[in-house]
Amino acid sequence: MTNLTDSKYWLDVTAEEIIKRYPKGEVIVSSGISPSASYHIGHYREIITADALAWAVRERGRKARHIHVVDNFDPLRKRYDFLPKKYEKYVGWPICLVPDPNGDCHKSYAEHFFGEFQQYFEPMGIKAEVVRSYEELYKTGRMTSYIEKVIQHVQEIKGIFEKLANRSLPKDWLPVSLIGENNKLIRATKDSWDQTAKTLGGIKYDDGRAKLDWRLDWPARWAELGVDVEPFGMQEHGAAGGSYETGAEFCRHIFGAEPPYDAGRYGHIHLAGEAKKMSSSYGKIITPKEALEIMPPEILRYFIVRSRPEKKLQFDSGIGLANLIDEFAAAGSDEGHEFRDAYEFAVAGNKDQVISTIPFKHLVSVYQAAKRDEPETLEILRRTDYEEAVKAEADVIKRELKFAGNWLNKYAPEEIKLELQEKMPKIDLSSGQKQFLTKLADLVEAKKAASGQDMHELIYQAKDEADLAPQEAFQAIYRVILGKDYGPKAGWFLASLDSKWLVGRLRFEA
Repeated sequence: MTNLTDSKYWLDVTAEEIIKRYPKGEVIVSSGISPSASYHIGHYREIITADALAWAVRERGRKARHIHVVDNFDPLRKRYDFLPKKYEKYVGWPICLVPDPNGDCHKSYAEHFFGEFQQYFEPMGIKAEVVRSYEELYKTGRMTSYIEKVIQHVQEIKGIFEKLANRSLPKDWLPVSLIGENNKLIRATKDSWDQTAKTLGGIKYDDGRAKLDWRLDWPARWAELGVDVEPFGMQEHGAAGGSYETGAEFCRHIFGAEPPYDAGRYGHIHLAGEAKKMSSSYGKIITPKEALEIMPPEILRYFIVRSRPEKKLQFDSGIGLANLIDEFAAAGSDEGHEFRDAYEFAVAGNKDQVISTIPFKHLVSVYQAAKRDEPETLEILRRTDYEEAVKAEADVIKRELKFAGNWLNKYAPEEIKLELQEKMPKIDLSSGQKQFLTKLADLVEAKKAASGQDMHELIYQAKDEADLAPQEAFQAIYRVILGKDYGPKAGWFLASLDSKWLVGRLRFEA
């Protein structure tokens, strides 16, 4: 990493603060997500931020562990549009008890959606110990003492909640829910408590049939798991009177533990052009599977940690992704790059380099000029100024082409897409443009330009001889070859084509 003493990169600064706050022992960093529907790349902001913090602490020679809590004891809040009508009857059930919506591939609704997500832990380089809230905290009895403390101190809890959140609560309020006979979570009351029998309303609360409300569940979890650091969504939990502020007070005064350092409070990830955050229930999302088809994991890791966590991120799967990949490559080749530390985290533990030093948009254009033929792509790169890169990175380029192809199929903007016209397209050209193309054909045939720079110089020589404006010259080239008014850098593009075919097309013969 960069010289840690002088670094102002947020991950370095935060890791130094964590070590200052916790000078001894292992640092526990936590994250948590409810598997209420398909995960999307917005969920990665929490889990990658937590993973990055644990990594940065370990880079400084300290032990650090990332615990990821699966909030599978949460209720199914409604029948989402993707669920069949029969799931109306499961609304209010803990999602760990709701049947798998896709049949019997998993033992529950929660396990189905978490299973979808967990399969990407290893590819994404996530090193987290998974704790399932229902099975490993409630059902085992680890939360029993916290449930009892909540019952014993409910009036104090109520006072803290009302003061900080500025809300009035019912006189008989108790932030504990029970699983009733039909599996729906129902509200418990204090007057039905039998501590000796460990029951509320006649229902056992020490074996997974009772659950603390979120505002008490979260701090109880901090205390039980010994959490030192936990990033969380600013909008959901970080506001004044929100669940972190009340949770910190409950942690100290009810559960007798210090709340975690709220490092990495993060903003939402939006899809480019969308005002709303990415949401499974809203419907406009990019899943981990979709994301990892168009970019290797290190690009997504880099995207998430390059900016300060509190900054709202816009994920642009179009030209923005191409620019991001090129920036990533630049950070990898320049030790002084402003995002060098983000790059180092992104590639930590990588087995194979996937992103080459060839600019991504150039690689995409060459791949299309080669009609997506891998050997031909490498050959064109060799003869268009990238011979050394191909020699050193051929395997890397081949791996990168898989992502380039998927990106072209799904998200590349139209101005990036190229399709050589097999037959001369029907186009309009001025007499000056026709004269320019003829002169260019003569120059290409006579001088046999070998590189993109050579071809660039021939284009300008022909333009000057035809007394044509640059814009008109390039427009003429793109029209006769691609059938449209725009295209990639003309010099290397023409150099990538078969010279005999090119001369014929410029003379309207091919």
